[in-house]
Amino acid sequence: MTTLCRIFSVPDENFAAKIKSVAKKPKKVINLDIDTDFEREIDFYLINGESQFKCEVKLMSKGNPESADAFIARGSHLLVANKLSDTNKKQFNSRGCEWVELRCEDGYKRFTTVLRNLGIPFTDFNGDIDEKLAEIFDEILVLEELVEVDFETLERVAAIKSDEG
Repeated sequence: MTTLCRIFSVPDENFAAKIKSVAKKPKKVINLDIDTDFEREIDFYLINGESQFKCEVKLMSKGNPESADAFIARGSHLLVANKLSDTNKKQFNSRGCEWVELRCEDGYKRFTTVLRNLGIPFTDFNGDIDEKLAEIFDEILVLEELVEVDFETLERVAAIKSDEG
C-alpha cells in the first residue's frame, strides 16, 4: 500500500499503516478523537482530514469469494488484491466498495479512481513504472537500514546501562 501511495505521490499525512481505535464494532470511518485506545487489525488506512478509510490487501492467486465477504463484513473501504473475479468486482461496485486488481495490465492505475473517490490528494503517474518502483524500493531499503542501525545503537546503549547497573 505504501508503494501505491508513493507511485501516486500521496502526501504522508494521507496514509498510515496503523491507527488507534476503540470502536466496539467495525465502522466505515474511524474518528481519531473518539476511537483511541487499541490498534485495529486492518492492513492500512487512507486518510482525508478526520476520515480514516480502512484498506485490506489480499494477494491470492485466484478470486476468492470468501475474502470478499470478509472484507465487506469488516466494513473496509478498499480491497487491493492480486486477482478478483468479475463477481467480486460487481459485488464491490454495487456496495460502493473500492477495489484495485493488481494482476491485470495497468491494474495499479485504478488506485487513482479510489483516491479521487475518497478525496485523497495525489498526482497522476505516467512515467516508467519499473523505474519508479526501483526508486521506491531503494528508498524503503534505506529506511529499513536506518531502523536496523537504530536497533543496534539501542542494543549497545542497553548493554552499557546493564554494565553500569
